[in-house]
This record gives sequence, C-alpha cells and structure tokens, in this order.
Amino acid sequence: MHPHSFRFLKTRVSVGQVLAAHGLDSHLRIRGNQLTGPCPLHGGDNPTAFRVHLERNLWRCFTACGGGDTVDLIMRIHGCSHAQAARHLHRLAEGLPFNTIRTPSGPSASSSFKPFTRTIALDPQAHFLQRIKKITPDTAHLFEAGTTQSSAFLRDSVAVRLHDIQGRPLGYCARLFLADQIARFGKWRFPKHFPKAHILYNAHRAEPFRHRGIIAVECPWAAMRLSQAGLPNAVSLLGTQLFEDQIKWLSKAPTILLLLDGDHAGRQASSRIAQSLCGLTTVYTHLLPDNKEPEDLSDQALASIVKKYPLFFEPVLD
Repeated sequence: MHPHSFRFLKTRVSVGQVLAAHGLDSHLRIRGNQLTGPCPLHGGDNPTAFRVHLERNLWRCFTACGGGDTVDLIMRIHGCSHAQAARHLHRLAEGLPFNTIRTPSGPSASSSFKPFTRTIALDPQAHFLQRIKKITPDTAHLFEAGTTQSSAFLRDSVAVRLHDIQGRPLGYCARLFLADQIARFGKWRFPKHFPKAHILYNAHRAEPFRHRGIIAVECPWAAMRLSQAGLPNAVSLLGTQLFEDQIKWLSKAPTILLLLDGDHAGRQASSRIAQSLCGLTTVYTHLLPDNKEPEDLSDQALASIVKKYPLFFEPVLD
C-alpha cells in the first residue's frame, strides 16, 4: 500500500488523533465506543451535537458541519482540497506538528450571529465571584460580571458581558451551576452561533498595553483576577484553541506569556499555542501546579509570576 495513499493514511491516523492534534478534543467525552460533545469545528454549545464513532472512524456534527471520515475532517478544519488533506495527514502520520487552526466558516459562522447590544444590570455581589474566584465587587462591576434574574438566558448563573476585539458589545455568556443545565450546555453557555474564533475576551481593555506584552489565559475569571492584581494586559481565549484572528491580534505584541490552566488540556494547549506563535513574537510559557488555575492563586502570587518574565509591565497593587 502506497504510504501517501488515502487508504494507507486512514489506517495510520484516526479521527480522534486529528482532533487531538488540533486541540479540538478537550470538551469531548467517551461514551461507550463514541466521543460526544459540543461541536469543536464551529464552536457550538450543544453537548451532544458532535459525535465520533471510534470503531468505524467516522465523525458527524448534527448541527451544521456535516460529517465523514478522517479526510473529510481535515478538509473541514483546513478548508483544503483532497490533495492538501493528504499532505496534512502525512505530516500527522509522521508525527510532525500542526501549527494553527483555521477560523471556522460555514452556516454557523459569525455571519449568523446577532449581537445583543442592550445592557443588562448585573449584581456584582455573588458568592461564586467573591468566595470561589476571589473577584472583588469592584472588579466584577468593571468587567460587567454578576447575577440577574431579569434574563431567562442568564438566570441561575453568573453572567459575563462579552465584546469583540474592537470593544463592541456582543452579548453575555453564563457560567451555569444547575446540574440539568450543565448536562445540556456544559459549564459555560454562550449565545447561539457566538463567534469565539473571532474574539479575545478583554482585548479591548488590554489593547492600550499590548505594546508592553500580553498575558494569555483560558477563562474570563483569570483575566479579571490579573487585572485585579495590577495587570490589565491579560486576554482570555475562552478555551484552549487559537484561531487566525486571535493570532493576528496576539502577534502584534512584542511578548506573550501563556498562563493556561495546570491540567492536561491546558498544558497541551500551551505547547500547541507556543508553536503557533513561534516566529511571530516572543512567547513564554508558565506552567502552573497540577490542576491549578490562575484564579486559584492570590493577587500577590499572580503578580510575582508575571514579574519573572520580560513583559515590560510592572504590576501595580493597591
């Protein structure tokens, strides 16, 4: 069998390996002989919309992206031809890394998203914010985070207001707590067709400090806590994936510090993202202790970590 033939490559590379190589498997869970979760291709939030049949080596998104085999998955991720897909598969079969994830496109891309620009009054006094994440009411108010019962979408959650990279309001996401909601949406619920691939949380606030270096984290809470520690130059990826629009924004900073979560997914993402930005800017990676998140640390500890790296920014604590 020819080593570059599709038949051979599909015996060497599984759908699961392709997803893992692109960092698209972090929210998928094994159920029997299937992987199930929200679609990582278009950034969906339905926890049962995407399925991989491990034995048959097939995948399907029941929302918008279609399905197929390993070749179809590569073509969908990269927007490439069959011949280009073969080259991508050959690289993976030989253990060579992928660099970036192509910005999702298609029926569920940002063109289908309708921004919600109205302001919803949020109460920044919340047990989860102050007691669990150590975010003060003043910080929560600045970042427009808190609770409300005026919106069915945000009820029984802690809401966070979202903006695009230019600072235009897009709506709100919800950190859920009720078990039935988490089972349906996951811990975070975003508006339908929300264009995660095109935004960096807090980019519009961090932009004035970008020329002095940027700290990249996974979660909005971490960005809030870094700001609270006197470091307003933090942005959140809203996950562990890095897309083209985000790379363009980050590459304009002279230095990037990756401060992702200290779990397996965060460490894999740190390595992958550092490779994506290599050659575009200077990248440092700080590995947190096992299963720790930035917001688990004190403000002083966060500031001490950042001081170790040449971000050209001196933390200012009250």
